[in-house]
This record gives sequence, structure tokens and C-alpha cells, in this order.
Amino acid sequence: MKRLMGLALGFLLLFGCGGKTYWMVNDPYTKNVYYTQKLDKLTSGAVAFTDAQTGKEVSIQNSEVKKITEDEFQGGRGKK
Repeated sequence: MKRLMGLALGFLLLFGCGGKTYWMVNDPYTKNVYYTQKLDKLTSGAVAFTDAQTGKEVSIQNSEVKKITEDEFQGGRGKK
């Protein structure tokens, strides 16, 4: 029983306290680069997200998406 409780607690800590995910989204058409923490892939193939710098909702049909580190996110979202 203790082992089961330990496993449950381990999973809770692993998934409940996990680190955040950071994304850099490049629009190849406009050459704009966006930074976000949440990315939604739509059924149409587009991606939708909130731009970390402006707070605006953005949707891009053809984009280049890259997972980045927190340091890259913090450095990039201050530029535009």
C-alpha cells in the first residue's frame, strides 16, 4: 500500500509540478517572430496562440514552430 501511495505521489509531482513549455512561432510570410507559452494546433492546420509581448490573440496558417528554453523565451519576448 505504501508503495502504491509513493508511486501516486511521484506521478503527481512529476506531472503536476512540471516545467512550463515555451514556443517560438515564426511567420515565414511576414517574417514576424512570436513567443508564447501555450500553442493550439487547429484542425485547419493553423496554429493559434497569445503573443507574450502584446497579449494579442494570433492565428497563423503556415508557421514554423520551435520549442525553446525559458531563457530564450525571456530574451526573445522583449524584442520586436
